[in-house]
Amino acid sequence: MRRVIQPAVPLSMRLPKLLTVEEVAAGIRRHPEVVRRQARDGRLPAEKIGRVWFFRPERLAEAGFTQFLTTLPSNELPETPAIDPPTESLVRALGEAGLEALRRPQQDAIFDVIGRRLAEAGFSMFAFLLADGAGLRCVFRQLAEPDSDFEKVAGQAAVGTIIPFDRAPILRGVITTLRPHYIGDADELVGRMAMAIPAVAANARRVSELLHMSTMIAAPLVVGDRAAGVILVVGPRLHPADLPAVMAFANQTAAALEAARLLVESRQTEEAAVLALAGTIELRDALHSRAGEHAELAERFAEHLGFDQVRRRRVRYAALLQDLGKLSLPDSILKKRGRLDPEERALMMAHPGVAADLLARFAPLADLAPLVRAHHEWFNGEGYPDGLQGEAIAAETRIISIVNAFFNVTFDLPFKTETTVDEGLQELTRFAGIILDPGLTEAFTAMCRQAASTKAAWYQRMLDTLVRSTPSVPAGPKDILSVADSRELRIIYRIAQETNAVLDLDTLLSRIVNIIRDVMGYYMVSILLPGDKEDELRVGAHSGYAIDIRGLTIPTSQGITGWVFTHGTPQVIPDVKAEPRYIGLDEQVHSELAFPLISRGRVVGVLNAESQHADAFSEADVALMSAVGSQLASYLEVAQLHDTLKREASHDPLTRLNNRRLFLERIQQEVVRAGGASESFSIVFLDVDELKRINDTYGHLAGDALLREVSNALMDAVRGEDVVARYGGDEFVVLLPATPASAAASVAQRILDGIARHRFMAGRELLQIPGVSLGVATFPRDGATAEELLASADATLYREKRKAS
Repeated sequence: MRRVIQPAVPLSMRLPKLLTVEEVAAGIRRHPEVVRRQARDGRLPAEKIGRVWFFRPERLAEAGFTQFLTTLPSNELPETPAIDPPTESLVRALGEAGLEALRRPQQDAIFDVIGRRLAEAGFSMFAFLLADGAGLRCVFRQLAEPDSDFEKVAGQAAVGTIIPFDRAPILRGVITTLRPHYIGDADELVGRMAMAIPAVAANARRVSELLHMSTMIAAPLVVGDRAAGVILVVGPRLHPADLPAVMAFANQTAAALEAARLLVESRQTEEAAVLALAGTIELRDALHSRAGEHAELAERFAEHLGFDQVRRRRVRYAALLQDLGKLSLPDSILKKRGRLDPEERALMMAHPGVAADLLARFAPLADLAPLVRAHHEWFNGEGYPDGLQGEAIAAETRIISIVNAFFNVTFDLPFKTETTVDEGLQELTRFAGIILDPGLTEAFTAMCRQAASTKAAWYQRMLDTLVRSTPSVPAGPKDILSVADSRELRIIYRIAQETNAVLDLDTLLSRIVNIIRDVMGYYMVSILLPGDKEDELRVGAHSGYAIDIRGLTIPTSQGITGWVFTHGTPQVIPDVKAEPRYIGLDEQVHSELAFPLISRGRVVGVLNAESQHADAFSEADVALMSAVGSQLASYLEVAQLHDTLKREASHDPLTRLNNRRLFLERIQQEVVRAGGASESFSIVFLDVDELKRINDTYGHLAGDALLREVSNALMDAVRGEDVVARYGGDEFVVLLPATPASAAASVAQRILDGIARHRFMAGRELLQIPGVSLGVATFPRDGATAEELLASADATLYREKRKAS
């Protein structure tokens, strides 16, 4: 074990020039742990002695914490005359400039704002950045008197001048030590300028006079643990006391420059990612993409509308990536001639969502996801995939839609003439208010016509490209669809989404009827499925009905839906009042459309729509139902299969009762519910007497018939909310929610009486059920958990069985 011997006298007392963590924390109003962390990270100038951090007041003052100047001994303070405190106008200008610099996103804007502020206070400023390690390059200059003939007198421009380190030892020292430097001798400044920039040597004195360069402070631009450059502040009245303020200002400027550099790098990364993805789209021959031309025109239109640079960039990126989702589509769809079938159109409709999902996974481009997702939405709400309407569609996306439509009616035409653009602009107005934003369409048309009248260079280039162009998608599907296409695709797409997310049959059916009613605007919609009996249909789900008809059964020999299910043929009833087969549930209904849902040649259900208006359904509705129905039937068959498998997993295959696993889930839920509500519930545990004798005497088929009949007797004896399960072998259990012990005893007697009345077939013989043994347990009297209740009921059962024997 290592021993650590504490010094008898604290180090801070031995070294009076150093400040402790606690003293610095009090001075800057931070917690001591924050000070220690900043010292470890290098954000505070500190020195570590052993395991303890200490701070030199002069280093803290140079870092901008001027409050620590007062802790220096008087003989350590800068030898400044008492009449020369920190220059008030300089300190104020530096403070304002530093804060403004932090709000600027670009290097030039940062230098411009700080230079302007210093000039207003009567100081000139020069900014230098490292030039490949060999020296410093001037990147900015701002004179206190901007109208002076500085460049003419100097003989060269200041910006761009490179000063080698061997000619500027003072600046090299500032870079290497990361400490500011003050020069208060005007003659020394002239000499050093002449040595650093030989081309200025002949006029150095005159340049010095123009700049009022009697004093200067050079401060490093520190980023992390190195200097990225130097700022020179020049003027007639700088003092050594201004060093901390200038150094603090230089630190703020360096932080702003570093933030701007990181922002530029981030944007370059975004640009590279967008261009890489756009290049991938271009490489897909089947797409014949014009994304670059779309993006250029869309960005120009955004600029015409007054969008700032950030929003213009979003428009350009979204236009470049709008077809990203089509990379997931096979060439057979992209190159298909003529109309796509419903399945192909459903895949085509999914591509905006695919693109949005991909973009959402990459944080720098995630804000493009909703723009790309919505590029097929229509202004009137008839688009896809989400049916957005009006200004719910982002303005950036509405701009892209206008540009896409413009290319569709100009560049994609097989033949072009000199009037193609003008005719295309007139065509756009036909889509205004339907597909396109009318206000933006008018603005786009005005921009193009103004450019045509002034012969703008960009417009002339577009015309030249148009004449040379070939249709971008000569044989593939068009992006502008009819209203019927749009509705069909929206229904198929939304149902496909629900099918991917939901496999529970009842939930899926409910959502499907709501989707169809919402998109089509039907008064009432229902889906009927085969019932438990072969000759009946049951209502699986409905939307718009005044009463809950779910579960209602209709014989297949009755009603319009029964006829459609039996014959597999759709029926349009223009006037239900004149139709004898109609089974009415709502006096407001005047017409009906019933369509068979057919999968693999078998009718799996009926989709039924009703309207308040007579003759409301046309062949167009039948065609739409035909397209939607084939997809819907396939989805239903999958959901029904899943529902069957789910039921098989939770029900006993012999008796069709709940199985042991499901029962244990339900009793656990009831324990929680009853415990929270301070209620009681009961269970009845029973087993069948003499099952082994029946199996041995009549065979196992007779034993199975006995168990099935016991299950029937149990279902007859209990309430709808009670849970009956086959626990295993010859054991059954009944859960009686909200049932105290006295009521449970009555149920147990009812079960015994019912079983005594039931008979079962053993071969050709009709036999009475031999009997059952019962045990009852009540929560919480007989147990506080499911296990305790089952054990108590089982013990009661065997006590009763022993008594009987």
